[in-house]
Amino acid sequence: MSTARRKRTGRSTGHRLWSTGDLVAGRDTPGRMITALAWLEQTPPSVFMREDFYAYFVALIGHAWGMALLVGGGLAINLRVLAGGPGEVAAWRRLVPVLWLGAVLASISGLALLAGYPAKALTNWIFAAKFACLIAAALLTGRVLHGGSKPQAALALALWLGGVGAGKLLLYTYSMLTTAEVLP
Repeated sequence: MSTARRKRTGRSTGHRLWSTGDLVAGRDTPGRMITALAWLEQTPPSVFMREDFYAYFVALIGHAWGMALLVGGGLAINLRVLAGGPGEVAAWRRLVPVLWLGAVLASISGLALLAGYPAKALTNWIFAAKFACLIAAALLTGRVLHGGSKPQAALALALWLGGVGAGKLLLYTYSMLTTAEVLP
């Protein structure tokens, strides 16, 4: 495959950056996804997150705190069930507001981080895997709090850890930071 074709198809990075119709027609124009991401990168919140000296770091710290509350609470509940059985979680239900606080903080700060570099996250399949793990873990933890079993707690525990691991991998697995890297 020629270098020019590899650039147009994105095969070197594992992503299809241009639509097939554009390749067939011989046009070297970006597809809808890259165009949408380029537009997102030019919105005021996105520019602010990238250009303000403190904004990205404040959002990153907020995300870490939110994830610590959310995942920490989820881990504690599921570990307690694994250690003592389903009947042992009645007192742990008081921890649910802490999980909600963590979820809200992680969501708001996560949206801010996403606004700063939408192409970095939305072109990476690990971003979707992170969400799938965390949502499934939260739902299973809710089930565990209402009489779930030890296998459910073990699966929720694995999903919490998988979500955190996927989040850490996002730092190292992106194929593009911004659309400026791929647009002509």
